[in-house]
Amino acid sequence: MNKLKKEANVFFKKNQTAASLDFKKTLPSIELFSATLNSEESQSLDQLFLSESQNYSDEEFYQEDILAVKLLTGQIKSIQKQHVLLLGEKIYNARKILSKDHFSSTTFSSWIELVFRTKSSAYNALAYYELFINLPNQTLQKEFQSIPYKSAYILAARKGDLKTKVDVIGKVCGMSNSSAIRVLDQFLPSSRNKDVRETIDKSDSEKNRQLSDFLIEILRIMCSGVSLSSYNENLLQQLFELFKQKS
Repeated sequence: MNKLKKEANVFFKKNQTAASLDFKKTLPSIELFSATLNSEESQSLDQLFLSESQNYSDEEFYQEDILAVKLLTGQIKSIQKQHVLLLGEKIYNARKILSKDHFSSTTFSSWIELVFRTKSSAYNALAYYELFINLPNQTLQKEFQSIPYKSAYILAARKGDLKTKVDVIGKVCGMSNSSAIRVLDQFLPSSRNKDVRETIDKSDSEKNRQLSDFLIEILRIMCSGVSLSSYNENLLQQLFELFKQKS
C-alpha cells in the first residue's frame, strides 16, 4: 500500500511539474513587458522623494535608492500588464469553446457573470488581449503596453480598424492618461460622441435648409423691383458684414 502511495505521489509530482512548465512556456517574456515609466510617472516619484530629501545623509546612496524604487515601480507595472494579458487570454480561449454550436448564444455572457465580479473588467481584459495579439510586431506591442491602463482599455474597446489604432498608439505613446484620452476621442470617438455629433450635424443641416428658403425668398422679392426701406437696407448691411466676418 505504501509503495502504491509513493508511486502515486511521484506520478502527481511529475504531472504537476510538467503542467507548471507548460504554463511557463505560455507566459510572455518578462523582457517584453519591462515597463518604462513615462515622464509624468517619473516626475510624480521625484516629487514624492523631494519631500524626503532633507533626511538623507549620503547623496550617492540616496540616488541609488530612488533609482531602485523606480525600477521596482516599473517591474510592478510589468507584472500588472502580464496579469491583464494572461486573464484576457483565458477569457479569449473560453469564448472560443463556448461559441461552439452545442452551447447557446448566451452561455459565454452567463459564464462571465458567474466568474467575474464585474462584466466590464472581463470584457476590458478580453479587448486588451485581442488588440495586443493583432498588433503586427513586438515594437508596437511594447508601445501599447506603455500606454496607461485606462487609455489602453478605451483604445482596445473603441470601434475602428487596426491601422487607425496603430496610428493612435504612435500618437499617445508616452502621454499621460488624460492627454491620451483626448487624442483617442479625436481619432476614435465613442459611439455616444458620434451620436451627439450626428445630432448637431442634422441640426445644422436643417437650419441651413431653412436659411436657403429665406434667402431665396429675399432674392425673389429684391428682383421684383421693390423699393427697400432704410431699415431693411440696414438689416441687409448687417447681414453682409456678418457674412464677411465668418468667411
